[in-house]
Amino acid sequence: MDARDFLTEDGRALLLLCSTLATDDTASPFTLTEWNQLARRIHDSPLQRPAALVGQSAHALAETLGVTRDDADRIVRLLERGGRVALELETLFSRGLWVVTRVDPHYPAKLRATLKHQSPTVLFGAGTLSLLKRAGIAVVGSRNIDEAGTAFAQTLGCKCAEASLPVVSGGARGTDSIAMTACLEAGGTAFGVLADSLERTIRQPDLRQLLLDERLVLLTPYAPTAGFSVGAAMGRNKVIYGLADYAVVVSSDLQKGGTWAGAVEALRAGWCPVFARDGHEVPAGNRKLLELHAAALPETELESLSDLPHWFQTHVASREEQPELLPMTVMERPAKYRAKR
Repeated sequence: MDARDFLTEDGRALLLLCSTLATDDTASPFTLTEWNQLARRIHDSPLQRPAALVGQSAHALAETLGVTRDDADRIVRLLERGGRVALELETLFSRGLWVVTRVDPHYPAKLRATLKHQSPTVLFGAGTLSLLKRAGIAVVGSRNIDEAGTAFAQTLGCKCAEASLPVVSGGARGTDSIAMTACLEAGGTAFGVLADSLERTIRQPDLRQLLLDERLVLLTPYAPTAGFSVGAAMGRNKVIYGLADYAVVVSSDLQKGGTWAGAVEALRAGWCPVFARDGHEVPAGNRKLLELHAAALPETELESLSDLPHWFQTHVASREEQPELLPMTVMERPAKYRAKR
């Protein structure tokens, strides 16, 4: 693989401005919020595109973009590390990894269309990037899962494989790995959105073979060497939902944990219809999500479903057909669509 096949000139500039690759203490990369603000300034200026910033002086950038001299100096320092980043990219691609940015044509269109300004500026990954064009089913849940939840996650993973629908999940212990493993063992495809080191994960022999067989894609919005953190686990939730046409919450704690936070955020933002496992012994978090108008996917019904895509489609309604999921006081904006109960 070659970085030039993935990154355009604008993409390289965005990578320099927003990635932690080859950074030092002289300038911190732009956060997502900061980049969104800077991107608007670039678009409204004569420069028009990120690549046009390369080679500009701090004085010129301050004048043209209307930013402070400190921010202009920061831009210049970040762009000056192009040589060091090029060496890092050569190493990454030689190991079978890839990187794309939000301005590149190979960036997952579904993710960009769903999350819009919240989509990560940079994605690192391994596996066949073009697989991310396929519609997926997000399967999420707690690390600690009961017997009924385990059986449900396994069945759902197999059903996704039968329907040629990739399972999208976080790859963590518990629900994530159970659903992804079941799908892969049934001959399906899975997308793992990692909150832990991508470089370390791809060293696992069984995963490397799945990557080579074009049945698994691993990706992360964080540096490929970054270790696990709670913040990273929370932040990658939106990528999981952004890559999916539908999401299923297998098991959630009540008002705590990453599964709960991600599901509530997805319901609020309307990234995709959210379903929750329903049954006699489901966790309290599942019951509350159902009260918040997540759609019910009954335990007793899953096993008998012969056409999973059709079932999802018939249980989705437009915004006009449903009341608001959450009070407007806790919503950022109206959701695009809602899932039927």
